Amino acid sequence: MKNIDNNSNTAVFSQRRIGKTALIKHVFFLLKKKQSTIYLDIFPTLSLKEFSNTLATAIYREFPIHKSAGKKFMDFIKLLRPTIKINALSGEPELMLDISQPDQIEKSIPQLFSFLDQQQKKVVIAIDEFQQILSYPEKNVEAFLRTIIKNLHNISFIFLGSDSKLMIEIFNSAKRPFYGSTNFMVLNKIPKEEYISYIMNSFVAAGVDMDVKVPEVILNLTCTHTYYTQRLCHEIFADRFLFITEKDVVNTLYKLIQQNEAIYFQYRNLLTKAQWNTLKAIAAEKTVYQPYSQNFIKKYDLGSTSTLKRNFEALVDKALIYQNLAVEEPYYEVEDKFLMHWLQSD
Repeated sequence: MKNIDNNSNTAVFSQRRIGKTALIKHVFFLLKKKQSTIYLDIFPTLSLKEFSNTLATAIYREFPIHKSAGKKFMDFIKLLRPTIKINALSGEPELMLDISQPDQIEKSIPQLFSFLDQQQKKVVIAIDEFQQILSYPEKNVEAFLRTIIKNLHNISFIFLGSDSKLMIEIFNSAKRPFYGSTNFMVLNKIPKEEYISYIMNSFVAAGVDMDVKVPEVILNLTCTHTYYTQRLCHEIFADRFLFITEKDVVNTLYKLIQQNEAIYFQYRNLLTKAQWNTLKAIAAEKTVYQPYSQNFIKKYDLGSTSTLKRNFEALVDKALIYQNLAVEEPYYEVEDKFLMHWLQSD
């Protein structure tokens, strides 16, 4: 909030499903009365053209056509021949721009940002999974976007990402266009003591009592990861226990694991034997601080260092493991905590 008030841009990164999106939506709720807020998730986008359409759709949803600003927006982009369609999966309206040539794309994105920059109210834009721009086929995407953004005066940007390595490269490398353009914020896991209190109070408020050790057991099993903690707690609550024991928590966890077992077998079939063994070794350790140490390699018979490096890179690329670089001692861990327990019991 302070960065927004000071017209500073912010780069936020954390592990997937820790709560970045929920945090931004809460911030937008607080800002809504005095500022316009635009949220776009570009993870599904594969090019600048798709980025343009996603941005246009996000603007259209903030400024719907039945409002005066929405009518101005449609008139502002009429040369791009916008068409509205309904997303078959979400049922939400989407805006499609008639752009196919590179020069059209290069003009469309500045036009869209220009419209926002001309609004009377300040605009805050959150771009989720910003590191996705690195996969676009067009050249110099970072420089192209940075050139546009640095000339805007009425917009604050929040760049969110779940790949800490790529986000650090984009914003912290002196050779990159976005270097020095943002303030950093690392979204860490909720402190364990605070989470224990929250879990206990939430269940008690719903009329459910529990053994005093239960919240800590839940957090130990989920490694204090927001999504898996919420999922496990939801499943426990759905079972309608009047009094929750440690055994109830463990049984519920393994019920969830069994529900996902078919997916886990698919993972195994998609990985090489060496990659699968590496994944199992990481699960057994929970956190791996020195992945190429001889102790780790020999303990799990993981082959040569060069092969192991390729396996780690493949598992990170497939989002099966996460490399946390935003700490004093970087480490690797299995992304899916339920998968981690399944691997430990395999």
